[in-house]
Amino acid sequence: MFSKNKFTQHSAELSPDELLSKLEHYCAYRERCPQEVRTKIAALGAGPSVAQQVFEALKADNFFDEQRFAFAYASGKFRNNNWGKVRIRQELRMRDISPEMIEMALEVIEMEAYHALVLKLLEKKLAQYAGDAKAREKSAASLIRSGFESSLVFKKLNKIA
Repeated sequence: MFSKNKFTQHSAELSPDELLSKLEHYCAYRERCPQEVRTKIAALGAGPSVAQQVFEALKADNFFDEQRFAFAYASGKFRNNNWGKVRIRQELRMRDISPEMIEMALEVIEMEAYHALVLKLLEKKLAQYAGDAKAREKSAASLIRSGFESSLVFKKLNKIA
């Protein structure tokens, strides 16, 4: 008995209709960017011409949209993961989202909520590092790693202490 990679074997047998059906489900599960869709098509073993046809069909049927993805990604990562704009911008760039679209998506984040989150996170970090001589530096570094602008972090830090 010989061993085959079940994914390769299964993928090679997919007809264009089956491939389209799988990708429709993949795109319907959550918002996807064009790069993710192309990667998934390739992972399913589609040839170049079939891959392009499936990609265009999904795009025409609005299963994915760069703008919709960018807006959902930016607001979700801000709200749920407490990421700053620097990190969100970087992650969207890595997904080949256009710079104009990235800036539009970041405008969805309200500045009042953004500043309030920075203050909340700083207070939380300062409490976490209470008693540590470097509490301010560690708190600031933590927020900067989360993608908040260093100038904003230090400005807010100076208001607190």
